Amino acid sequence: MSPVETQMPFRCPLVINGEEGSSSSGKQFQRENPADNRVTVTSAEEGTASDMRAAIDAARRAFDTNAEGWTTNHKIRERVLYRTGELIRANAERLAAIVRLEVGMPIRQATGHVAAAADIFDFYAGYAGKLYGESFFQPSGSMINLIKEPMGVVGLITPWNFPLTQTARKVAPALAVGCTLVLKPASYTPQSTYELVKLLHEAGAPAGIVNFVTGPGDVIGVEMVRNPGIDKISFTGETGTGKRIAAEAAMNVKRISLELGGKAPFVVFEDSDLDAAARAAVFGMFRNAGQACGATTRLLVQDNIHDSFLDQVVSLTKAIEVGQPEQQTTDMGPLVSKNQENTVQQYIRTGLDSGFSLVTGGNKLTGSFFDHGYYVNPTIFDNVDNSSALGQEEIFGPVVAVTSFHEEEEAVELANDVPYGLVAGVWSGDYVRAMRVARRIRAGTVWIWDNYAQPVEGIWGGFKESGVGRELGPYGLDDFIEVKQIYTDGTGLATKPAYRQVIKD
Repeated sequence: MSPVETQMPFRCPLVINGEEGSSSSGKQFQRENPADNRVTVTSAEEGTASDMRAAIDAARRAFDTNAEGWTTNHKIRERVLYRTGELIRANAERLAAIVRLEVGMPIRQATGHVAAAADIFDFYAGYAGKLYGESFFQPSGSMINLIKEPMGVVGLITPWNFPLTQTARKVAPALAVGCTLVLKPASYTPQSTYELVKLLHEAGAPAGIVNFVTGPGDVIGVEMVRNPGIDKISFTGETGTGKRIAAEAAMNVKRISLELGGKAPFVVFEDSDLDAAARAAVFGMFRNAGQACGATTRLLVQDNIHDSFLDQVVSLTKAIEVGQPEQQTTDMGPLVSKNQENTVQQYIRTGLDSGFSLVTGGNKLTGSFFDHGYYVNPTIFDNVDNSSALGQEEIFGPVVAVTSFHEEEEAVELANDVPYGLVAGVWSGDYVRAMRVARRIRAGTVWIWDNYAQPVEGIWGGFKESGVGRELGPYGLDDFIEVKQIYTDGTGLATKPAYRQVIKD
Protein backbone atom coordinates (compact mmCIF):
# COMPACT_ATOMS: atom_id res chain seq x y z
CA MET A 1 0.00 0.00 0.00
CA SER A 2 1.38 3.40 -1.00
CA PRO A 3 1.76 6.24 1.57
CA VAL A 4 -1.20 8.01 -0.03
CA GLU A 5 -3.43 4.94 0.33
CA THR A 6 -2.75 4.76 4.06
CA GLN A 7 -4.67 8.04 4.38
CA MET A 8 -7.90 6.60 2.97
CA PRO A 9 -10.67 7.31 3.16
CA PHE A 10 -9.87 10.91 2.37
CA ARG A 11 -12.12 13.50 3.99
CA CYS A 12 -13.31 15.96 1.38
CA PRO A 13 -14.85 19.14 2.88
CA LEU A 14 -16.68 22.06 1.36
CA VAL A 15 -14.61 25.21 0.86
CA ILE A 16 -16.61 28.43 1.15
CA ASN A 17 -15.05 31.87 1.53
CA GLY A 18 -11.67 30.31 2.21
CA GLU A 19 -12.93 28.11 5.05
CA GLU A 20 -13.24 24.35 5.00
CA GLY A 21 -16.44 22.98 6.48
CA SER A 22 -19.20 20.42 6.56
CA SER A 23 -22.46 20.22 4.67
CA SER A 24 -25.42 21.93 6.32
CA SER A 25 -27.20 18.58 6.09
CA GLY A 26 -24.50 16.76 8.05
CA LYS A 27 -24.45 14.08 5.34
CA GLN A 28 -21.55 12.61 3.42
CA PHE A 29 -21.26 10.37 0.36
CA GLN A 30 -18.58 7.80 -0.41
CA ARG A 31 -16.48 7.24 -3.49
CA GLU A 32 -15.27 3.70 -4.07
CA ASN A 33 -12.15 2.56 -5.86
CA PRO A 34 -13.29 1.31 -9.30
CA ALA A 35 -10.35 -1.07 -9.40
CA ASP A 36 -11.40 -2.58 -6.06
CA ASN A 37 -14.94 -1.70 -5.07
CA ARG A 38 -14.43 -3.05 -1.56
CA VAL A 39 -12.32 0.01 -0.78
CA THR A 40 -13.65 3.49 -0.01
CA VAL A 41 -11.32 6.14 -1.38
CA THR A 42 -13.14 9.32 -0.33
CA SER A 43 -15.82 10.42 2.08
CA ALA A 44 -17.12 13.75 0.77
CA GLU A 45 -19.58 16.28 2.12
CA GLU A 46 -23.00 16.09 0.52
CA GLY A 47 -23.63 19.74 -0.15
CA THR A 48 -27.12 21.24 -0.16
CA ALA A 49 -28.77 24.06 -2.08
CA SER A 50 -28.14 26.22 0.99
CA ASP A 51 -24.43 25.42 0.87
CA MET A 52 -24.33 26.31 -2.80
CA ARG A 53 -26.07 29.62 -2.12
CA ALA A 54 -23.48 30.40 0.58
CA ALA A 55 -20.66 29.64 -1.86
CA ILE A 56 -22.22 31.82 -4.56
CA ASP A 57 -22.71 34.66 -2.08
CA ALA A 58 -19.04 34.43 -1.09
CA ALA A 59 -17.90 34.54 -4.69
CA ARG A 60 -20.28 37.44 -5.37
CA ARG A 61 -18.92 39.49 -2.47
CA ALA A 62 -15.35 38.79 -3.48
CA PHE A 63 -15.99 39.96 -7.02
CA ASP A 64 -18.16 42.97 -6.20
CA THR A 65 -15.76 44.24 -3.53
CA ASN A 66 -12.63 43.50 -5.57
CA ALA A 67 -11.27 41.37 -2.72
CA GLU A 68 -7.59 42.18 -2.14
CA GLY A 69 -7.52 43.83 -5.56
CA TRP A 70 -8.27 40.57 -7.33
CA THR A 71 -10.21 41.91 -10.31
CA THR A 72 -8.00 44.97 -10.92
CA ASN A 73 -4.48 43.81 -10.07
CA HIS A 74 -3.27 41.30 -12.62
CA LYS A 75 0.01 40.83 -10.75
CA ILE A 76 -1.83 39.08 -7.90
CA ARG A 77 -3.60 36.75 -10.32
CA GLU A 78 -0.39 36.04 -12.20
CA ARG A 79 1.44 35.05 -9.01
CA VAL A 80 -1.37 32.77 -7.84
CA LEU A 81 -1.55 30.94 -11.16
CA TYR A 82 2.21 30.50 -11.52
CA ARG A 83 2.49 29.31 -7.94
CA THR A 84 -0.36 26.84 -8.45
CA GLY A 85 1.49 25.29 -11.38
CA GLU A 86 4.61 24.97 -9.22
CA LEU A 87 2.64 23.35 -6.40
CA ILE A 88 1.01 20.87 -8.77
CA ARG A 89 4.45 19.72 -9.84
CA ALA A 90 5.70 19.59 -6.26
CA ASN A 91 2.72 17.38 -5.32
CA ALA A 92 2.61 15.40 -8.56
CA GLU A 93 3.06 11.97 -7.01
CA ARG A 94 0.22 12.49 -4.53
CA LEU A 95 -2.09 13.97 -7.15
CA ALA A 96 -1.46 11.15 -9.61
CA ALA A 97 -2.15 8.57 -6.92
CA ILE A 98 -5.48 10.15 -5.99
CA VAL A 99 -6.56 10.37 -9.63
CA ARG A 100 -5.59 6.71 -10.03
CA LEU A 101 -7.66 5.75 -6.99
CA GLU A 102 -10.80 7.73 -7.83
CA VAL A 103 -10.86 7.31 -11.62
CA GLY A 104 -9.08 4.00 -12.08
CA MET A 105 -6.69 5.70 -14.49
CA PRO A 106 -3.42 3.76 -14.99
CA ILE A 107 -0.56 5.46 -13.16
CA ARG A 108 1.42 6.13 -16.37
CA GLN A 109 -1.53 8.11 -17.70
CA ALA A 110 -2.30 9.78 -14.37
CA THR A 111 1.27 11.09 -14.16
CA GLY A 112 0.99 12.74 -17.57
CA HIS A 113 -2.44 14.06 -16.62
CA VAL A 114 -0.99 15.91 -13.61
CA ALA A 115 1.83 17.42 -15.67
CA ALA A 116 -0.67 18.70 -18.25
CA ALA A 117 -2.70 20.44 -15.52
CA ALA A 118 0.42 22.29 -14.33
CA ASP A 119 1.15 23.42 -17.89
CA ILE A 120 -2.34 24.93 -18.16
CA PHE A 121 -1.80 27.10 -15.09
CA ASP A 122 1.57 28.25 -16.43
CA PHE A 123 0.03 29.19 -19.76
CA TYR A 124 -2.78 31.29 -18.34
CA ALA A 125 -0.59 32.94 -15.73
CA GLY A 126 1.23 34.49 -18.67
CA TYR A 127 -2.03 35.93 -19.98
CA ALA A 128 -3.20 37.56 -16.73
CA GLY A 129 -1.55 40.87 -17.62
CA LYS A 130 -2.05 40.71 -21.36
CA LEU A 131 -5.78 41.23 -21.82
CA TYR A 132 -5.30 44.08 -24.24
CA GLY A 133 -8.25 45.98 -25.62
CA GLU A 134 -8.47 48.38 -28.56
CA SER A 135 -8.67 52.12 -28.91
CA PHE A 136 -9.27 54.24 -32.00
CA PHE A 137 -10.46 57.68 -33.05
CA GLN A 138 -13.34 58.55 -35.30
CA PRO A 139 -13.06 61.32 -37.93
CA SER A 140 -14.88 63.65 -35.53
CA GLY A 141 -12.13 63.22 -32.95
CA SER A 142 -14.36 61.11 -30.71
CA MET A 143 -12.68 58.06 -29.23
CA ILE A 144 -13.83 54.45 -28.85
CA ASN A 145 -12.22 52.29 -26.19
CA LEU A 146 -12.99 48.57 -26.27
CA ILE A 147 -11.95 46.99 -23.01
CA LYS A 148 -12.06 43.45 -21.69
CA GLU A 149 -13.60 42.86 -18.29
CA PRO A 150 -14.09 39.69 -16.25
CA MET A 151 -17.53 38.18 -16.70
CA GLY A 152 -18.08 38.08 -12.94
CA VAL A 153 -19.00 35.05 -10.85
CA VAL A 154 -18.74 31.82 -12.80
CA GLY A 155 -20.10 28.42 -11.93
CA LEU A 156 -17.88 25.56 -13.06
CA ILE A 157 -19.22 22.01 -13.35
CA THR A 158 -16.41 19.57 -14.10
CA PRO A 159 -16.31 15.91 -15.20
CA TRP A 160 -14.66 12.87 -13.66
CA ASN A 161 -12.68 11.39 -16.54
CA PHE A 162 -9.76 13.85 -16.44
CA PRO A 163 -10.47 15.71 -13.20
CA LEU A 164 -7.35 17.89 -12.98
CA THR A 165 -6.91 19.03 -16.58
CA GLN A 166 -10.62 19.52 -17.18
CA THR A 167 -10.83 21.63 -14.03
CA ALA A 168 -7.66 23.55 -14.88
CA ARG A 169 -9.05 24.41 -18.32
CA LYS A 170 -11.86 26.31 -16.64
CA VAL A 171 -10.32 27.56 -13.42
CA ALA A 172 -7.08 28.97 -14.84
CA PRO A 173 -8.55 31.23 -17.57
CA ALA A 174 -11.43 32.31 -15.32
CA LEU A 175 -8.98 33.41 -12.64
CA ALA A 176 -6.55 34.91 -15.15
CA VAL A 177 -9.14 37.44 -16.31
CA GLY A 178 -10.29 38.30 -12.77
CA CYS A 179 -13.45 36.23 -12.25
CA THR A 180 -14.39 34.59 -8.99
CA LEU A 181 -15.84 31.12 -9.04
CA VAL A 182 -17.83 28.29 -7.53
CA LEU A 183 -16.65 24.82 -8.46
CA LYS A 184 -18.83 21.72 -8.45
CA PRO A 185 -16.86 18.56 -9.22
CA ALA A 186 -18.20 15.25 -10.47
CA SER A 187 -19.22 13.02 -7.57
CA TYR A 188 -16.78 10.32 -8.72
CA THR A 189 -13.78 12.62 -8.24
CA PRO A 190 -14.34 14.93 -5.27
CA GLN A 191 -10.91 14.45 -3.70
CA SER A 192 -8.96 14.89 -6.92
CA THR A 193 -10.65 18.26 -7.43
CA TYR A 194 -10.40 19.30 -3.77
CA GLU A 195 -6.64 18.74 -3.87
CA LEU A 196 -6.42 21.36 -6.62
CA VAL A 197 -8.58 23.79 -4.66
CA LYS A 198 -6.25 23.37 -1.68
CA LEU A 199 -3.25 24.21 -3.83
CA LEU A 200 -4.94 27.32 -5.19
CA HIS A 201 -5.40 28.62 -1.65
CA GLU A 202 -1.87 27.65 -0.72
CA ALA A 203 -0.75 29.63 -3.76
CA GLY A 204 -2.43 32.73 -2.33
CA ALA A 205 -5.94 32.90 -3.78
CA PRO A 206 -7.85 35.30 -1.48
CA ALA A 207 -10.87 34.09 0.47
CA GLY A 208 -14.01 33.90 -1.64
CA ILE A 209 -12.22 33.75 -4.98
CA VAL A 210 -12.39 29.94 -5.29
CA ASN A 211 -15.31 28.17 -3.63
CA PHE A 212 -15.92 24.42 -3.74
CA VAL A 213 -19.14 22.47 -3.13
CA THR A 214 -19.54 18.72 -3.58
CA GLY A 215 -22.81 16.87 -3.91
CA PRO A 216 -25.54 15.74 -6.31
CA GLY A 217 -26.04 17.65 -9.53
CA ASP A 218 -29.83 17.59 -9.23
CA VAL A 219 -29.50 19.60 -6.01
CA ILE A 220 -26.43 21.82 -6.00
CA GLY A 221 -25.99 21.88 -9.79
CA VAL A 222 -29.56 23.04 -10.27
CA GLU A 223 -29.09 25.75 -7.65
CA MET A 224 -25.95 26.94 -9.40
CA VAL A 225 -27.65 27.19 -12.79
CA ARG A 226 -30.72 28.97 -11.44
CA ASN A 227 -29.08 31.32 -8.96
CA PRO A 228 -29.01 34.95 -10.15
CA GLY A 229 -25.69 35.47 -8.38
CA ILE A 230 -23.98 33.37 -11.05
CA ASP A 231 -23.14 35.28 -14.23
CA LYS A 232 -21.89 32.37 -16.31
CA ILE A 233 -21.96 28.55 -16.30
CA SER A 234 -19.15 26.47 -17.79
CA PHE A 235 -20.05 22.79 -17.99
CA THR A 236 -18.22 19.73 -19.26
CA GLY A 237 -20.14 16.49 -19.40
CA GLU A 238 -22.84 14.48 -21.09
CA THR A 239 -24.74 16.12 -23.94
CA GLY A 240 -28.22 15.56 -22.50
CA THR A 241 -27.24 17.28 -19.26
CA GLY A 242 -25.69 20.12 -21.23
CA LYS A 243 -28.92 20.66 -23.13
CA ARG A 244 -30.88 20.90 -19.88
CA ILE A 245 -28.39 23.39 -18.47
CA ALA A 246 -28.60 25.49 -21.64
CA ALA A 247 -32.41 25.52 -21.50
CA GLU A 248 -32.45 26.52 -17.84
CA ALA A 249 -29.78 29.19 -18.27
CA ALA A 250 -31.64 30.67 -21.23
CA MET A 251 -34.53 31.61 -18.94
CA ASN A 252 -32.29 34.29 -17.41
CA VAL A 253 -30.05 34.81 -20.46
CA LYS A 254 -27.19 33.46 -18.40
CA ARG A 255 -23.92 33.05 -20.25
CA ILE A 256 -22.91 29.44 -20.88
CA SER A 257 -20.13 27.40 -22.39
CA LEU A 258 -20.58 23.68 -22.91
CA GLU A 259 -18.02 20.98 -23.67
CA LEU A 260 -20.12 17.93 -24.44
CA GLY A 261 -19.96 14.57 -26.15
CA GLY A 262 -18.22 13.21 -29.21
CA LYS A 263 -18.20 10.35 -31.68
CA ALA A 264 -14.80 10.83 -33.22
CA PRO A 265 -14.06 9.45 -36.70
CA PHE A 266 -10.55 8.28 -37.60
CA VAL A 267 -10.24 8.27 -41.37
CA VAL A 268 -7.53 6.08 -42.91
CA PHE A 269 -6.80 6.24 -46.64
CA GLU A 270 -4.99 3.58 -48.65
CA ASP A 271 -1.75 5.58 -48.94
CA SER A 272 -1.33 6.04 -45.17
CA ASP A 273 1.58 4.91 -43.05
CA LEU A 274 -0.50 2.04 -41.67
CA ASP A 275 1.82 1.19 -38.79
CA ALA A 276 1.80 4.77 -37.50
CA ALA A 277 -1.95 5.10 -38.09
CA ALA A 278 -2.70 1.87 -36.21
CA ARG A 279 -0.67 2.98 -33.19
CA ALA A 280 -2.35 6.38 -33.16
CA ALA A 281 -5.78 4.76 -33.45
CA VAL A 282 -5.24 2.36 -30.55
CA PHE A 283 -3.94 5.18 -28.34
CA GLY A 284 -7.07 7.22 -29.02
CA MET A 285 -9.38 4.23 -28.70
CA PHE A 286 -8.33 2.91 -25.32
CA ARG A 287 -6.67 5.75 -23.41
CA ASN A 288 -8.42 5.95 -20.03
CA ALA A 289 -10.49 2.91 -21.09
CA GLY A 290 -12.13 4.95 -23.84
CA GLN A 291 -13.73 7.22 -21.24
CA ALA A 292 -13.08 10.43 -23.09
CA CYS A 293 -15.25 12.73 -25.17
CA GLY A 294 -12.49 12.85 -27.78
CA ALA A 295 -11.88 9.11 -27.84
CA THR A 296 -11.52 7.44 -31.23
CA THR A 297 -14.78 5.54 -31.46
CA ARG A 298 -15.18 5.10 -35.23
CA LEU A 299 -12.49 3.75 -37.56
CA LEU A 300 -13.35 4.67 -41.14
CA VAL A 301 -11.01 2.63 -43.33
CA GLN A 302 -10.65 2.63 -47.12
CA ASP A 303 -11.93 -0.72 -48.35
CA ASN A 304 -8.79 -1.91 -50.17
CA ILE A 305 -6.67 -1.69 -46.99
CA HIS A 306 -9.41 -2.66 -44.56
CA ASP A 307 -8.15 -6.15 -43.78
CA SER A 308 -4.46 -5.29 -43.42
CA PHE A 309 -5.09 -2.20 -41.32
CA LEU A 310 -7.59 -3.93 -39.06
CA ASP A 311 -5.12 -6.78 -38.52
CA GLN A 312 -2.56 -4.31 -37.23
CA VAL A 313 -5.09 -2.57 -34.97
CA VAL A 314 -6.32 -5.88 -33.54
CA SER A 315 -2.77 -7.07 -32.93
CA LEU A 316 -1.96 -3.92 -30.96
CA THR A 317 -5.26 -4.13 -29.10
CA LYS A 318 -4.68 -7.70 -28.00
CA ALA A 319 -1.31 -6.66 -26.60
CA ILE A 320 -2.93 -4.08 -24.29
CA GLU A 321 -2.43 -5.08 -20.66
CA VAL A 322 -5.65 -4.54 -18.74
CA GLY A 323 -4.77 -4.51 -15.09
CA GLN A 324 -4.46 -2.76 -11.77
CA PRO A 325 -3.93 0.98 -12.19
CA GLU A 326 -1.02 1.17 -9.75
CA GLN A 327 1.12 -1.14 -11.87
CA GLN A 328 3.52 0.60 -14.26
CA THR A 329 2.88 -2.11 -16.86
CA THR A 330 -0.88 -1.53 -16.96
CA ASP A 331 -2.11 0.02 -20.20
CA MET A 332 -5.83 0.13 -19.45
CA GLY A 333 -7.62 0.13 -16.12
CA PRO A 334 -11.24 -0.34 -15.07
CA LEU A 335 -14.28 1.66 -16.00
CA VAL A 336 -15.21 4.32 -13.49
CA SER A 337 -18.31 2.68 -12.00
CA LYS A 338 -20.76 -0.19 -12.10
CA ASN A 339 -23.20 2.02 -14.00
CA GLN A 340 -20.60 2.71 -16.66
CA GLU A 341 -19.74 -0.96 -16.88
CA ASN A 342 -23.41 -1.81 -17.38
CA THR A 343 -23.72 0.84 -20.10
CA VAL A 344 -20.71 -0.49 -21.98
CA GLN A 345 -21.91 -4.08 -21.73
CA GLN A 346 -25.30 -3.04 -23.05
CA TYR A 347 -23.68 -1.49 -26.12
CA ILE A 348 -21.68 -4.67 -26.65
CA ARG A 349 -24.91 -6.69 -26.54
CA THR A 350 -26.45 -4.23 -29.00
CA GLY A 351 -23.54 -4.76 -31.37
CA LEU A 352 -23.91 -8.51 -31.16
CA ASP A 353 -27.68 -8.36 -31.58
CA SER A 354 -27.21 -6.13 -34.64
CA GLY A 355 -25.07 -8.80 -36.29
CA PHE A 356 -21.88 -6.76 -36.40
CA SER A 357 -18.65 -8.75 -36.43
CA LEU A 358 -16.99 -8.91 -33.01
CA VAL A 359 -13.30 -8.87 -33.87
CA THR A 360 -11.83 -8.84 -30.36
CA GLY A 361 -12.90 -8.33 -26.75
CA GLY A 362 -16.53 -8.00 -25.87
CA ASN A 363 -16.53 -9.39 -22.36
CA LYS A 364 -16.21 -8.45 -18.72
CA LEU A 365 -12.94 -9.68 -17.25
CA THR A 366 -13.25 -12.04 -14.28
CA GLY A 367 -11.03 -13.89 -11.85
CA SER A 368 -8.44 -12.62 -9.39
CA PHE A 369 -8.57 -8.83 -8.85
CA PHE A 370 -10.92 -8.43 -11.84
CA ASP A 371 -13.81 -9.71 -9.70
CA HIS A 372 -13.69 -6.61 -7.49
CA GLY A 373 -13.42 -4.01 -10.24
CA TYR A 374 -15.21 -2.81 -13.35
CA TYR A 375 -13.04 -4.31 -16.05
CA VAL A 376 -14.13 -4.79 -19.66
CA ASN A 377 -11.88 -5.99 -22.46
CA PRO A 378 -10.94 -3.60 -25.28
CA THR A 379 -13.62 -4.32 -27.88
CA ILE A 380 -13.73 -3.84 -31.65
CA PHE A 381 -16.73 -4.42 -33.92
CA ASP A 382 -16.28 -4.58 -37.70
CA ASN A 383 -18.73 -3.90 -40.53
CA VAL A 384 -20.72 -1.50 -38.38
CA ASP A 385 -23.58 0.39 -39.96
CA ASN A 386 -22.82 4.05 -39.30
CA SER A 387 -26.53 4.76 -38.72
CA SER A 388 -26.71 2.22 -35.88
CA ALA A 389 -26.42 2.91 -32.16
CA LEU A 390 -22.76 1.85 -32.24
CA GLY A 391 -22.14 4.30 -35.06
CA GLN A 392 -24.11 7.23 -33.65
CA GLU A 393 -24.10 7.20 -29.85
CA GLU A 394 -21.37 8.10 -27.40
CA ILE A 395 -20.49 4.94 -25.46
CA PHE A 396 -17.76 6.35 -23.21
CA GLY A 397 -15.94 3.06 -22.95
CA PRO A 398 -13.52 0.76 -24.79
CA VAL A 399 -15.83 -0.11 -27.69
CA VAL A 400 -14.89 0.85 -31.26
CA ALA A 401 -16.86 0.59 -34.51
CA VAL A 402 -15.10 -0.10 -37.83
CA THR A 403 -16.72 0.93 -41.12
CA SER A 404 -15.31 0.77 -44.64
CA PHE A 405 -15.51 3.43 -47.34
CA HIS A 406 -14.57 3.39 -51.01
CA GLU A 407 -13.87 6.99 -52.02
CA GLU A 408 -13.02 10.31 -50.36
CA GLU A 409 -16.52 11.73 -50.67
CA GLU A 410 -17.98 8.76 -48.84
CA ALA A 411 -15.38 9.10 -46.07
CA VAL A 412 -16.32 12.73 -45.50
CA GLU A 413 -20.04 11.92 -45.47
CA LEU A 414 -19.54 9.13 -42.93
CA ALA A 415 -17.31 11.29 -40.74
CA ASN A 416 -19.94 14.05 -40.60
CA ASP A 417 -22.99 11.78 -40.31
CA VAL A 418 -23.30 11.94 -36.52
CA PRO A 419 -24.83 14.53 -34.15
CA TYR A 420 -21.39 15.38 -32.75
CA GLY A 421 -18.41 17.34 -34.04
CA LEU A 422 -15.74 17.44 -31.37
CA VAL A 423 -12.61 15.85 -32.87
CA ALA A 424 -11.51 13.72 -35.81
CA GLY A 425 -8.38 12.19 -37.31
CA VAL A 426 -7.24 12.01 -40.93
CA TRP A 427 -4.47 9.81 -42.32
CA SER A 428 -3.17 9.94 -45.87
CA GLY A 429 0.25 10.03 -47.50
CA ASP A 430 -1.12 12.81 -49.71
CA TYR A 431 -1.03 15.94 -47.53
CA VAL A 432 -3.17 17.91 -49.96
CA ARG A 433 -5.91 15.31 -49.64
CA ALA A 434 -5.49 15.08 -45.86
CA MET A 435 -5.88 18.83 -45.53
CA ARG A 436 -8.82 18.89 -47.94
CA VAL A 437 -10.65 16.24 -45.91
CA ALA A 438 -9.75 17.91 -42.61
CA ARG A 439 -11.27 21.15 -43.86
CA ARG A 440 -14.50 19.38 -44.78
CA ILE A 441 -14.99 17.49 -41.51
CA ARG A 442 -17.19 19.48 -39.16
CA ALA A 443 -15.25 19.18 -35.93
CA GLY A 444 -13.53 21.57 -33.55
CA THR A 445 -10.21 19.73 -33.86
CA VAL A 446 -8.95 17.53 -36.70
CA TRP A 447 -5.61 15.76 -36.28
CA ILE A 448 -3.50 14.89 -39.31
CA TRP A 449 -0.93 12.13 -38.66
CA ASP A 450 -1.58 12.15 -34.90
CA ASN A 451 -4.32 11.49 -32.37
CA TYR A 452 -5.54 13.06 -29.13
CA ALA A 453 -2.82 15.72 -29.05
CA GLN A 454 -4.06 18.51 -26.76
CA PRO A 455 -1.45 21.28 -26.54
CA VAL A 456 -2.51 24.04 -24.20
CA GLU A 457 -1.67 26.54 -26.94
CA GLY A 458 -4.43 25.12 -29.16
CA ILE A 459 -8.15 24.81 -28.50
CA TRP A 460 -10.70 22.26 -27.33
CA GLY A 461 -14.38 22.42 -28.20
CA GLY A 462 -16.76 21.26 -30.87
CA PHE A 463 -19.38 21.79 -33.54
CA LYS A 464 -23.00 20.66 -33.46
CA GLU A 465 -24.04 18.81 -30.28
CA SER A 466 -20.47 18.71 -29.01
CA GLY A 467 -20.91 22.07 -27.37
CA VAL A 468 -20.61 25.83 -27.30
CA GLY A 469 -17.39 27.79 -26.76
CA ARG A 470 -13.71 26.86 -26.74
CA GLU A 471 -11.28 25.90 -24.00
CA LEU A 472 -7.47 26.12 -24.00
CA GLY A 473 -5.27 28.63 -25.80
CA PRO A 474 -6.02 32.34 -26.04
CA TYR A 475 -9.58 31.52 -27.11
CA GLY A 476 -10.16 29.90 -23.73
CA LEU A 477 -10.10 33.35 -22.16
CA ASP A 478 -13.04 34.53 -24.25
CA ASP A 479 -15.47 32.32 -22.35
CA PHE A 480 -14.89 34.43 -19.23
CA ILE A 481 -14.68 37.94 -20.70
CA GLU A 482 -17.19 40.66 -21.45
CA VAL A 483 -16.17 43.33 -23.98
CA LYS A 484 -17.21 46.85 -23.04
CA GLN A 485 -17.24 49.97 -25.20
CA ILE A 486 -16.43 53.32 -23.61
CA TYR A 487 -17.15 56.17 -26.01
CA THR A 488 -15.71 59.64 -25.42
CA ASP A 489 -16.90 62.66 -27.40
CA GLY A 490 -14.13 64.60 -29.07
CA THR A 491 -16.13 67.28 -30.84
CA GLY A 492 -16.73 69.60 -27.90
CA LEU A 493 -20.12 70.50 -29.37
CA ALA A 494 -23.09 70.99 -27.07
CA THR A 495 -25.42 70.06 -29.91
CA LYS A 496 -24.02 67.22 -31.97
CA PRO A 497 -25.27 66.84 -35.55
CA ALA A 498 -27.28 63.75 -34.64
CA TYR A 499 -29.11 65.67 -31.90
CA ARG A 500 -30.84 67.79 -34.58
CA GLN A 501 -33.06 64.80 -35.35
CA VAL A 502 -34.82 65.75 -32.10
CA ILE A 503 -33.65 69.30 -31.20
CA LYS A 504 -34.30 72.10 -33.73
CA ASP A 505 -32.08 74.93 -32.49
